[in-house]
Amino acid sequence: MHIEHILEQGSGPRNEDCLIMDGSIFGVFDGATSLDGACFGDGESGGFMASTIAGRTFLRNHQPLLRLGVEANDAIRGGMESRRVDVSRRRSLWSTSAAVVRLRDGVVEWFQTGDCQVVFMDGDGGFRLPAAREDHDYPTLCTIRERGRFHPEVQALIETVREGMNRDYGVLNGEREAVGFFRAGAEPVGGVKSVLLFTDGLDVPCTSPARRKDYSCLVGMARELGLQGLRDHVRGREAADPDIELYPRFKKHDDIAAIAIHF
Repeated sequence: MHIEHILEQGSGPRNEDCLIMDGSIFGVFDGATSLDGACFGDGESGGFMASTIAGRTFLRNHQPLLRLGVEANDAIRGGMESRRVDVSRRRSLWSTSAAVVRLRDGVVEWFQTGDCQVVFMDGDGGFRLPAAREDHDYPTLCTIRERGRFHPEVQALIETVREGMNRDYGVLNGEREAVGFFRAGAEPVGGVKSVLLFTDGLDVPCTSPARRKDYSCLVGMARELGLQGLRDHVRGREAADPDIELYPRFKKHDDIAAIAIHF
């Protein structure tokens, strides 16, 4: 077994992504900055706190993955309460997406919620996303394409979409409704050549947003160039569009957490 991984800060003030690798368990977590902008401790954002707490919880690796998801969600709520965050204000909630796999008894167990991805690659060039879903940021990205990243409508849409946490799409944010958006399963190792886990900072920039992202380009580059080569391609495209005019996205560079497990 060969493992590649990347954990890299984007153009924001702090890396809110988290990555775990320990024995049989691997995971990536994409924290989302709280809309109220509150910081804690040494300036950590709510997104950083959520992704870190979730990563530490899954590292305990002592329960089924679904149960670890519940414990991570509860731990995030406990962290907010200990910091006196008003959990009745949804714009103040700490939140993170997650994609986790565990290798056990000839199978790859997987867990997913939010916009982190799990991809199973086979030996014939094919791949499968076990938790494929529509992109909840699609309307916002379309508005960015049409009106520019810093148009007032964009921030209004960002806030509207965030209100849809665990109503329209899942995240770990301490709400009990989060559990209803958990996705989990198991894949026989014999049918898998590689497993990719990644946050959306590794998405290949494209000019036209889609309701359902096409990951064929990303998977093909990961297969041919390796994780680092894919990262270099993504960062190169972003660097060539510093003012976010060609490739609709939220910032010049997003944080990246990614793991490739090759059998």
